[in-house]
Amino acid sequence: MKIAYDGFGHFYNQPVRKIRLENDHGMSVEILELGGIITSLLVPDNKGDIADIVLGFDDLPSYVRDQHYFGALIGRVANRIEGAQFHLNGETVRVDANAHEARHCVHGGRFGYHRRVWRLLSSQEMTDSVAITLGLLDGDGEEGFPHSVDVTAHYQLDNDNCLSLTFEAAADGLTPINLTAHSYFNLLGHDTGSIADHRLDIFADHGLEQGADRVPTGRRLPLSDMGLALDGRHSLREMVDHGLAFNHSYIPDRSLTSQPTATRRMARLEAGGRALEIWSNELTLHFYNGHNLDGVRGKGGAIYPPFSGLCLEPKGYVNAINQPAFPARLIDRNTRYQHRIEYQFSPGNRT
Repeated sequence: MKIAYDGFGHFYNQPVRKIRLENDHGMSVEILELGGIITSLLVPDNKGDIADIVLGFDDLPSYVRDQHYFGALIGRVANRIEGAQFHLNGETVRVDANAHEARHCVHGGRFGYHRRVWRLLSSQEMTDSVAITLGLLDGDGEEGFPHSVDVTAHYQLDNDNCLSLTFEAAADGLTPINLTAHSYFNLLGHDTGSIADHRLDIFADHGLEQGADRVPTGRRLPLSDMGLALDGRHSLREMVDHGLAFNHSYIPDRSLTSQPTATRRMARLEAGGRALEIWSNELTLHFYNGHNLDGVRGKGGAIYPPFSGLCLEPKGYVNAINQPAFPARLIDRNTRYQHRIEYQFSPGNRT
């Protein structure tokens, strides 16, 4: 178990490091202080062969220019805020309208958490795990959001090949928050070009109906009625071959756990002798199949066309601050936010 540090450039004159966590079984993860970005994730398959299974770039300027949020932490509010505004304490709050021709706020605005330099608060090398904690002070008025929020992101890699990410946040006044991580996975390797041979099982029966610009309407519908059910029995090839766009929120069954704050299994992804299970204590899992990737050049000169990686993002309900029927994620001086994601890797049955 070890931790290593390397310089990775500067962002607005702030130095940015790349931090590598490595376990005793060949698995490692590299994390940038810019955006808490996971820039590399090396994972062994069922034969012991190791591949980097997340899309990304080799240099800092590419991450600064990136429009796909490769590997980044997302906040203060993930996904869409309809109309780039909401009502809070009797006032209309307007936030950065950075998407859909300036109609909505997406992923916290142009300078959301993905484009901030986080501080390394601590690091730990233990017998069976290694860990770091990054911190960010998100000031009052940043991207239009009210009040200051003190956020930490704790990354831990253990010898069971589990990478966990735990967010905690406290605010000095009432404000919305909804954090997630935006890695693009390809279990065959980031440079293999397609997720068509992956099998994905999402453990949910319902999803959020979407309206214009993929903003939820406020209705929860059975996945069978939406044509979005994924049970792992078939590969994603038909989805890829027909160019089908999946960018939807699934609602895992809360009854899968007796503890409302406990993590529960949300999804299982398998390909190339590797399997990934996503566990979280949040309310929804957002699946995006990478249909908008545009052939950008990534690590080692790899080209990332549509469907070359997919995202599995646990988080709260999208646009909850504007939907009375949705449970909103609000914190203030007396309440704290905590969200834990576990990425559990194991040898897969399919090569």
